[in-house]
Amino acid sequence: MDSSYSEHILHWIARLEQHGWLDKDQLEALTATGHGTPTALFSTEHRPLVVAFFGGTGVGKSTLLNRLAGETVAKTGIERPTSREVTVYLHHTLPLDRIQTQLPWERVEIAHHHNDNRRNVVWIDMPDIDSVEQSNRELVLRCIPHIDVLIYVVSPERYRDDSGWHLLLEHAQNHAWLFVMNQWDLGDEVQIEDFVSLLRQGGFADPLVIRCDSQQDLEKRGPDDFGKLEEIISRLEKSGGVAQLEVHQQQLQQQKMQQQVREVLQIIGEPGKVDRLATQWKKLWKQTLTRVEPSIQWSVQSLAMEYAGKKQQRNSAGDDLFLDLWAREHLTDTLDRLAMEASTSNLPVTPLKQRLDPYRNRIEDIVQEQVHRSLRQSLAKPGRGWQRAMLWLFGMLRYLLPLGASGWVAWQVVTGYYRGFQGDGNYLGVNFAIHSLLLIGLAWLIPFLIHRLLQPSVEKKAAAGIRQGYREGLERIDREVLEILASLKEELTALSEEGKKLLQQCQTGPVSLKSSGDPLLERMMIEGDKRSQ
Repeated sequence: MDSSYSEHILHWIARLEQHGWLDKDQLEALTATGHGTPTALFSTEHRPLVVAFFGGTGVGKSTLLNRLAGETVAKTGIERPTSREVTVYLHHTLPLDRIQTQLPWERVEIAHHHNDNRRNVVWIDMPDIDSVEQSNRELVLRCIPHIDVLIYVVSPERYRDDSGWHLLLEHAQNHAWLFVMNQWDLGDEVQIEDFVSLLRQGGFADPLVIRCDSQQDLEKRGPDDFGKLEEIISRLEKSGGVAQLEVHQQQLQQQKMQQQVREVLQIIGEPGKVDRLATQWKKLWKQTLTRVEPSIQWSVQSLAMEYAGKKQQRNSAGDDLFLDLWAREHLTDTLDRLAMEASTSNLPVTPLKQRLDPYRNRIEDIVQEQVHRSLRQSLAKPGRGWQRAMLWLFGMLRYLLPLGASGWVAWQVVTGYYRGFQGDGNYLGVNFAIHSLLLIGLAWLIPFLIHRLLQPSVEKKAAAGIRQGYREGLERIDREVLEILASLKEELTALSEEGKKLLQQCQTGPVSLKSSGDPLLERMMIEGDKRSQ
């Protein structure tokens, strides 16, 4: 697999964790599968075959390695400290720089040889998997990804060991396997048949089981299949087995990446779930407004009386609260209920909470801002449009009608005086004066009273503005939460689409070496995904 592609997937998963779509535990679980390969151990162009001995305590792994090496390489018996370290046996010309970085160097013992016939094979003696020390198991798990061929060593007494068997099944598809029944001088053919039956249940159609008698006293050793073991390793090393196993490892790596992407896509959920979450938010918000509406109405009247001067103004800025504690708790609880709905819908809660948590403290500010704005507008433009027009009209008539009536009276006085002076009429009397004053008074009084009746009170104007401000503030909260959900969907859609593209790029068929044409290698591989449960 292309390393840049693998890095792209890991970068994508890391960004998901950074934005809260994955938590640290999920990230560790996804990336804990390990991306080590045997190739990573060597900087040479043509790397050697990496063979490791794997098994429980006392089955003779180190003795078997010493027999293969023809010399004492690994400690055995009392000398062996319960296999707390890894012994690597390799040709002296092979570089160690990659091994030092890929393996836990402080627990690795290196043994060199000068046999050019075995230059292209690296032997590794692994710790006992059934040791009581957890660090031994962790060491084995760290080394396993770097192995080509695992030689699973058992003894007639320990071939049904559960610890090793379960680990075998977990990693069976990742490697080529050879099975050695060591200490064969104590064994029986019935045990071989039983062991083969177990391996077939685990998915090996025709496993290679080799009998070995590795007693240190050569004279006591009986006939066994040790020569066959050396022949198989030599054949793999010389017939292109390394290249075929590398292809297999790449296919496995590709499948692991596919599985990782599928798991991540399942965790983050479908973008369509955010739409359903938005619908649920509308229901929750409507229910919340129904509960807090009585409290808001009380606040409207109280604040309106303050602005009308009918109630003592609050002095402390901390008392200038437009939402009481009960109303605020209900509004913020709705945000918590929305997060719970996200969890119920199998959507990651963290990305939503990251957006909502800072918003919780802004609810009071939003309502206050909208109330102040609406209140200023209400006081600046009292009443409705027709009401303001009528106020203006009768405000003008308060002056125009009295002036008009006064002008008419003055005209009558002048013309009456002139006619009386000419002898054509009588001078104006008391009745005219009284009626003139009444006319002027009514011309002023009627529009004045109508103007006053039309003019809303400060309390009513303030109440209307405050009420409108509350309405606009709550609508703004509703709108902004929906915008948050929309941005959440947009981000989820982008990440999901990126994941699906990555998945399409690494589509591959089932891992199999059947096409290799090497019957030996086929016998050493598990059949597809078959394994015992």
